[in-house]
Amino acid sequence: MAKDEQPQAAPEAVDRARFDAALSGQVALEKEVTRHNDRVAAARRRLPMVEVEDYAFTGPDGPVRLTDLFGDRYLLLVQNVMFGPDWDEGCPSCTWAVDNLPWNMTRLSDEGIAFAMVSQAPIGKLEAWRAKRGWEHRWVSSADTTYHHDWGWTRTDDEGEEYWMPGYSYYLRRDGKPYLTYMTDRRGTEAILPVAQIMDRTVYGRQQDWEDSPHGWPQYPTYG
Repeated sequence: MAKDEQPQAAPEAVDRARFDAALSGQVALEKEVTRHNDRVAAARRRLPMVEVEDYAFTGPDGPVRLTDLFGDRYLLLVQNVMFGPDWDEGCPSCTWAVDNLPWNMTRLSDEGIAFAMVSQAPIGKLEAWRAKRGWEHRWVSSADTTYHHDWGWTRTDDEGEEYWMPGYSYYLRRDGKPYLTYMTDRRGTEAILPVAQIMDRTVYGRQQDWEDSPHGWPQYPTYG
């Protein structure tokens, strides 16, 4: 069954009073999450920072320093997009994440936040994929740097094979130097993926095979 076909399974239909009571209990749980998230965010704002090498990435027009990615802003969000050097296409999940970005990215720059993407593939491959996807975001290659290995975006498994991690790096430019203030990978990226958050609140959730859902709820392979 395709996701656009309505499943047979559905919640129990009840009267308004029972629904309101159940929803009230759910809202109470979600308020706990909101308050906990506020505490986590407060702790995040108290993290120290570490100076980062001003890497010389490669853009479509030549070298681009990490500090250049800030433009005239003092904050920078970098999306680390999984795109191996020998790949011809970007990672499907990372591509989906880029497609989740705000349509109006000036909302970020209005808050003093610049945005860029970094991948390990050569710039020619990145430009070809960017054109195919219709993205306008700034995208640079770290192929000629140690950036991906230095910060764990490229790792090596027990068999010596390289693999890549998706995630975001948050930087502050101070006195002309770039500092890393926070980074997150894997499911830590979900906080800024609006489609995932919307799916979570539908009756069937994301319909992925790892979810704890009632019997009969549709579920598909997460990376299928």
